[in-house]
Amino acid sequence: MLGFLIRRSAAAALLIFIVLSFTFFFIHLAPGDPTLMLQDPRLSSEQREAMRSAYGLDRPLATQYLSWLHAVVIDRDWGISFVHSRPVTAVIAEHVSPTLLLAAAGLLVQFGVGLLAGVTAARHAGTSRDHAIRFTAMVFYSLPVFWTGLMALLLFSYTWPLFPAGHLHSVDAASLPAFDRALDILHHLILPALVLGLATAGGTARFTRNSLLEELGEDYIRTARAKGLGEARVVWIHALRNAATPLLQLFGLTLPLLLSGALVVEVVFSWPGLGRLAFDSILSRDYPVILATTALTGALVVIGNLVADLLHGVIDPRVRQ
Repeated sequence: MLGFLIRRSAAAALLIFIVLSFTFFFIHLAPGDPTLMLQDPRLSSEQREAMRSAYGLDRPLATQYLSWLHAVVIDRDWGISFVHSRPVTAVIAEHVSPTLLLAAAGLLVQFGVGLLAGVTAARHAGTSRDHAIRFTAMVFYSLPVFWTGLMALLLFSYTWPLFPAGHLHSVDAASLPAFDRALDILHHLILPALVLGLATAGGTARFTRNSLLEELGEDYIRTARAKGLGEARVVWIHALRNAATPLLQLFGLTLPLLLSGALVVEVVFSWPGLGRLAFDSILSRDYPVILATTALTGALVVIGNLVADLLHGVIDPRVRQ
């Protein structure tokens, strides 16, 4: 197991390095200049060149890349944000927690709703209930996340003002007691988490249904039923445990979708997370922040896939061989 972790970690580090290198050259070769985004266009060419020199943008691209690589790998310094004029690590630290909170809530919605709907559809395969669940799952899976978010805002924030229209907390949240602040954050979290989770819950439901139907036709299921075990125990304990093996792989594949969906949801709901930060940084050409958010997102995806593989080995002993 230790050798497996070492190999996967080395491969993940190499993959993130390649992605970051491509990202570095792509964003620097794209038309535009951070100095055009940050300052008054009436600045003289001499003043603009002074700013480019201060940012190191006047040097050859290969020199900039080697300097950035040395700072990140040797000094562990991601630089200073062009927009925020603060260390990138401090800017990132302010936005990590909201994204992790939103992604965790979306993951809970996805697998909670998806497992329940998938198991229900498998237990009633071929019936009108099964057809209704599959149709609804396909609809939610097909809808664009940004459109679902906008419709959710229109219905549940404006037409029926049940939830806030955006942001992480209310304006006066700092003056509230700790428990009330937590409730306020939960109130703001429900709607974006539902939009993010339901966007992928449909695929999870269909995947669960198909995997569970295969297990329900196995001999050990007929044996469990012949012993007099209840249907709920047969399905949720015996069949679902074996059907959960491919679901763990789905968990690893879901993380990139959740993170990419979180970017859209954060923009729609003005959620102060990494997705919103990355979006604003791309518009303003804040190169250090773009690279740091790319690295962190890639690391989260790699960690999620590694956790899925480890859980797969826990459930299925054959994998550990």
